[in-house]
Amino acid sequence: MIDLNQVLREQQVEAQELRRFWKERERTSEFKEMILSSGLVKVVTGIRRSGKSTLCLGSIPSDYPFSYVNFDDERLVGLKTEDLNKVYETLLQIQPETKIFIFDEIQNIESWELFANRLQRKKINLIITGSNGKLLSQELATHLTGRHLSLELSPLSYREFLKFNNLEVSETMTTEERALVKNKMQTYFEIGGFPEVVLGEPGGPYLRELFDKIITRDIAQRHRLRNTRILKEIALYLVQQSGSMTSLANLEETFQINSINTLRSYFQYLQEVFLLYEVQGYSGKLKERTTRPRKYYVCDLGMWSALNTKPTLDLGMRLETLIYLHLSRSFPHVYYLKEPGFDIDFCVVKERTPTLLIQVCYSIQNSATRTREIRSLVSAAKQYRMKSGTIVTWDDEDSLVEEGIEIRIVPAWKFLLSV
Repeated sequence: MIDLNQVLREQQVEAQELRRFWKERERTSEFKEMILSSGLVKVVTGIRRSGKSTLCLGSIPSDYPFSYVNFDDERLVGLKTEDLNKVYETLLQIQPETKIFIFDEIQNIESWELFANRLQRKKINLIITGSNGKLLSQELATHLTGRHLSLELSPLSYREFLKFNNLEVSETMTTEERALVKNKMQTYFEIGGFPEVVLGEPGGPYLRELFDKIITRDIAQRHRLRNTRILKEIALYLVQQSGSMTSLANLEETFQINSINTLRSYFQYLQEVFLLYEVQGYSGKLKERTTRPRKYYVCDLGMWSALNTKPTLDLGMRLETLIYLHLSRSFPHVYYLKEPGFDIDFCVVKERTPTLLIQVCYSIQNSATRTREIRSLVSAAKQYRMKSGTIVTWDDEDSLVEEGIEIRIVPAWKFLLSV
């Protein structure tokens, strides 16, 4: 029998400790405003250990008493729906003046949404975090329709990575500061943006353990899967092939899975926990988009490094993955383009209209490569009546006009800080 009072007191102390090491994120201001201006339930989703709890705790004003519960604590594993009210009562005993409640990974408790709905009706300021976006969205849509605000948090962007390394980006940087910002790009390219890894935790063991926990707890346990071996093999394959075209039929044969529906479910699960992101081929017709092959990108370059068994990493695909992750933070609709005459890595679409064309190429020093990338952008820009396109490289920089189309060649570090 757990001593609920003792567990929650210990968690409260841990939460206070987390606040001491808090660093501002790009979405901190947005989240602070959500906390102070809205009585709706605030929901923060994202992959495990991307910093959701720290964002929540650090965004609470210093004069706001709060109560925190981490339902991912193994000591709380046995809690049932009917225990949630006891948790609430115990929190009030510990902190009677509580103004904000933070429930971390609450989806571990069955029917939690009914409890959250009751608190929301009592006008209690409630923050919920979760590492399974689909489960949260389904349950919230059922019981909190129109009464919640959502925010998705990813591992650190490059700008956030620099801030964690005590480097501020500004228009007035000195030559030395600018050089340091550029040099840090190589580290970010290798270790990625999981906050604890950026702060010094050895990436390999940490991220492999995180991957295992995502597969076993966030997917297999919640979906009651018996054969986790096949799921794990598929996940590893997709992580290692980040950015490549993927066919369900080919994977069905490779992994000898008898049901295409099972394979489709595995893909869905891996996206629900934010381990992988799916990119469709763009078409103005929905039916064509749904039938084209998909690309899948891993959530973080550090995760790719930790799980990759290849003796050398494909720098081009690595850079392409990095650029996709950056674009996905700012734009909800990112596609690839593949038509006769051109092949474009990323096409950002707004209001059903392509607005940005982006090619990614590690180096365009080779004249044939340079010509190929420029021609693809020019052809695509003409077809979609656009005036410009961008090529992101590791460190090449240039600008030119080709057949009336402006082509910008931008080094990755600068692109990550400007778009």
